[in-house]
Amino acid sequence: MKLTLRLIENLQRLLQEESIPYSALPQSLAESLAKEGLLSIAYHGTRRRVMARNTEALAGALPRYNEALKDLDAAVRLLTEDNSRAAQAALSGNSKTSSKRAMPGFLVNSYKRIDCMICGQPFNMEPAEGSAIYIANWQTFMPPVSTLIIGIENTENFLRIREQKNLFEDCLKKGESEILFVSRYAFSSDLVDWLASIPNRYLHFGDFDLAGIAIFLNEFKPYVEERGSFLIPSDIECRLKNGSRKRYDDHYQKFSNLTTTDKEINHLISLIHKYRRTYDQEGYIIKPSSILGSIH
Repeated sequence: MKLTLRLIENLQRLLQEESIPYSALPQSLAESLAKEGLLSIAYHGTRRRVMARNTEALAGALPRYNEALKDLDAAVRLLTEDNSRAAQAALSGNSKTSSKRAMPGFLVNSYKRIDCMICGQPFNMEPAEGSAIYIANWQTFMPPVSTLIIGIENTENFLRIREQKNLFEDCLKKGESEILFVSRYAFSSDLVDWLASIPNRYLHFGDFDLAGIAIFLNEFKPYVEERGSFLIPSDIECRLKNGSRKRYDDHYQKFSNLTTTDKEINHLISLIHKYRRTYDQEGYIIKPSSILGSIH
């Protein structure tokens, strides 16, 4: 990948949380960063614009494509102040153009044994409390069709699933006998690609705010389609009454027009707007009785 001043300037704009035209990046770089989940793509008719999902993650990934990108300011100086062949060699001679990630896959967890398959072999999955299992060869990982898949956005909730067991057990439907918890890794698209390849029902457990709902609708729903839904606890209205006003205000301008054809999610959105508050999923780690006792 040839480094140019224009390319570096566009990368700097992304790291400053600006959006840029999709065509402003080399096609191979844009496709790879989007595949990794590092860029979000917005469509405006036939035109596309991209924006960093997480600037720190993007900055950490860029040196894998070219070592000179670990310091964009230094790269600009080399290109503008030193046009010697030695400087150009410093920029291009150590290029890391491979886009293959060293850590493909995602994390899984459960609070009871699940008999799965991986690489065509039986895999008896039963993580000890306080641990999780990393699935690298995710293309061959297959849980039973009777397994409900619950995706958890927050790491603390993911690692403390036993303290939320009552919440999760209420989510099982007829024909489902166990729950597999999943957590995406390092802004990778591997998890959603895997979800699209299996027949299991998917339930998304995220924060109860406009941004959390948008994550599900934009980043998960297109892959799971009708098999996917958003986890909405029966007591969520009580919790929203005493939720965060600041988080609501922070998200309002960007997500004020968020809507969906899903009636349950639309009802949740209306409750968030009604109380002008949000609620973090970590609140469900604490026993419900202690939370509700403080609400009433």
